[in-house]
Amino acid sequence: MATPRRPDRPEPQFQVEDFFSPRRSKFLLWLNTAVKLSALTLDREVEALAASRLFGEELTVRPEDTLRAAGISSKRQAKYQRRMSNLLAGRS
Repeated sequence: MATPRRPDRPEPQFQVEDFFSPRRSKFLLWLNTAVKLSALTLDREVEALAASRLFGEELTVRPEDTLRAAGISSKRQAKYQRRMSNLLAGRS
């Protein structure tokens, strides 16, 4: 048996059932599953990264990678190397 409402509290405009249709509950279940799976995948990636750093396996960045990222071609770098080598050797 439902308890009568107190006169000082107004009747609510909406019922909880108004917001949950059978389709919405299926969608929420799907969304919850997707979020949990994403979190599991992320946890595995973070654990793998932490383990690799723990054992000293860091990403190696080669000078060629740095130059490529800066937009310097290998031809330009070779020219620079020759000029610096000649300068240091005392040849102009």
